Amino acid sequence: MHSKTLSAAAALFASVALVAGAVSPAVAATANDPAAPKARQEQTEAKNDARKYCIDTTTTGSRIEKRDCRTRADWLEVGVDPLKLIKQAR
Repeated sequence: MHSKTLSAAAALFASVALVAGAVSPAVAATANDPAAPKARQEQTEAKNDARKYCIDTTTTGSRIEKRDCRTRADWLEVGVDPLKLIKQAR
């Protein structure tokens, strides 16, 4: 009975060591990779490009507001910079 517990513990330790050994080179490679911050920055920029800005407008004679949501690039095409509107609202 004692030998089964010992061999189970040894097997668990060996599997943890194998997993840790398999993961640590990958972590070390990204930690020393000079391109990693640039890749993260590109991912952040891609998220910001996909971010939508919504503007609520009211039409004369109606009590219902209309919400128009577009990306910043789409707003810039129609001559509106949503970031400037946000700064002005603060």
